[in-house]
Amino acid sequence: MNIRRAYRAQFWSFDALFAMIIFVAAITILSLAWFNISTELSLSSGSISYIMQLQSQAVAQNIVSAGSPQNWQSIVNLSAPITWERVGVGLASSQGSSSLSPAKLYALQSMVNSNYSTAGLELGTDFNYYITIDSSQFNVTMGMNPVTSNSVTTFLNRKSAYINGVPVEISVYIWSGSTSSVT
Repeated sequence: MNIRRAYRAQFWSFDALFAMIIFVAAITILSLAWFNISTELSLSSGSISYIMQLQSQAVAQNIVSAGSPQNWQSIVNLSAPITWERVGVGLASSQGSSSLSPAKLYALQSMVNSNYSTAGLELGTDFNYYITIDSSQFNVTMGMNPVTSNSVTTFLNRKSAYINGVPVEISVYIWSGSTSSVT
C-alpha cells in the first residue's frame, strides 16, 4: 500500500511539471508574438513620422523660395487645378530674397481655399497642413488647424521672412489625425 501512494505522488508531480512546462511555453510564445507586433507597429509609425517631419521641412523651405517660374502666381488658374502642376509654389519676391511677395501669398491662399488637397500636393505634402504667417501688423492662416481638427501627430517647422519690410514668422504644421496613414 505504501508503494501505491509513492507512485501516486510521483505521478501527480509529473502532471504538475508537464502542465507547468506547457504554461511557460505558451506564455513565452505569446510574449514573443506581442513583442513582434509591437515592434512592427512602432516601425511603421516611426517611418510615417519621419516622412511627416521631412515634408514639414520641405514645405517650409518651399514657402520661403521664389517658386518656379518666378511669376507662377500669374499662371495659376483657380478654376483649373490642372494648371497648378506647371508651377512650383514659393512666396519669395525673387531668388535668394527673404522678402515675400503679397501677390504670391494671396495666390497661394486662394489656391488653398479653392482646393485644399491639390494645393497641399503643390506645396509638397501628402498630409494635412496648416500655415500661419504672423507679424505685429497682420496674421494670415491657410489650411486646416490641427488643434481644432483633433490631430494625433503634428510636426512644426518655422521660418522667418519679411512682407513689405515687416518681419514675419512662418509656421508650417504638417499633421495627421491617424497614427498610421496619409490623409
